Amino acid sequence: MNSDLTDVGKGHAAAQGRLLGPIFEQFPDIDIYGSPLGRVRETAHIALADHGREPVLCDELKEISVGDWEGCTKLEIEFGWPIIYNESQTSLDMFLSAPNGETYDDMFQRCHRLLSRLTGPSMIFSHGVTIRFLRKIACDLSYEELTYLDNQQGCIYEIKDGQETLLTEAE
Repeated sequence: MNSDLTDVGKGHAAAQGRLLGPIFEQFPDIDIYGSPLGRVRETAHIALADHGREPVLCDELKEISVGDWEGCTKLEIEFGWPIIYNESQTSLDMFLSAPNGETYDDMFQRCHRLLSRLTGPSMIFSHGVTIRFLRKIACDLSYEELTYLDNQQGCIYEIKDGQETLLTEAE
């Protein structure tokens, strides 16, 4: 489900926008893709506002579907599905086990489909789990490595030749 972007989220999007200048200088015609869900669309709009660009919206970049858990809190999941909740080693394990939700294979195939269509340097705006799957595929990481990927905000994950670099503003 989609939730509104908070003021903190808007600040993170603005920070991303400030980080984009050197990227657009190096790749003025870079392809830009984004999730069609409102939260990411707003993030991309804010980040790209000073650059006069908009992303091409792609369903492959939507966040993971958690099926029957859409709209549930973590506490509701814990009490409604205690076996899944208690057997999950990580939050990612839990999301990928959601009844009628997307599985690991679903997410891998959907993200791989998008990445296989890219023909050059590209910029992607998406959601936490989806971004981690894209990074996993682009960097050829194992499932265990995927579960340990961080999910920082207000930054850019740059991937080149299978190596990831985190771009942030100087503090």
